Order: sequence, then C-alpha cells, then structure tokens
Amino acid sequence: MRLHDAGEIKAALNDMRFPASKDDLVAHASRVGAGEPQVRALRALPLADYANLDEVMRSVPVDPAPDLTTTERTVQHREHRHADLAEHERVTHSTPIEEELGNE
Repeated sequence: MRLHDAGEIKAALNDMRFPASKDDLVAHASRVGAGEPQVRALRALPLADYANLDEVMRSVPVDPAPDLTTTERTVQHREHRHADLAEHERVTHSTPIEEELGNE
C-alpha cells in the first residue's frame, strides 16, 4: 500500500507517545479517526519499535509519482540502471559491430 501523501498519517500520529510498536501506531491512528488508506499503510510497516515520528514517516511507503500508469512504471523500472540489476533487466544499446552485422 503506497500513499500519495503521508501528511494525514503525520497528523494522526502527532500526539502519539514514543517509543511505539507498529500495533500501537495502528491502534492510535484508528482511535483518532485516520482514514482507511492511512491505517492500511501503517499496517504495512515493518514490525519494529519506532523511537519517534520521523522514524515512522521514513518507513511509510509513499508513491513518488502517483500519476504514472502501470505501463509507464514498468518501463521506468526496466530502464532505471542499477549495478545490482540482472543483465536481462538492463537497457542495452547495440554496439557498432552488432549494428553492422544486423544490417546485412
């Protein structure tokens, strides 16, 4: 579950006492009337004891580009270069030799 804006979670947990467990965060957000998307995002957090609100906010999954379609996300993921990507996941360009041999 990725949110487009985590501001509502921050508002819901503003008066939360820390350290707090994941279950404490979910219970508090439900108690103060946070929306279902925010509660689901908190349920998706890793099991941990969070020392403060900043730790929670760093762990909440936020969608950085909510306007992208699934196809655009797939292309973006495929073309994004990382050293840890498998060779079939990397975008590669033909070498001059491959281009020359392919033109025959």
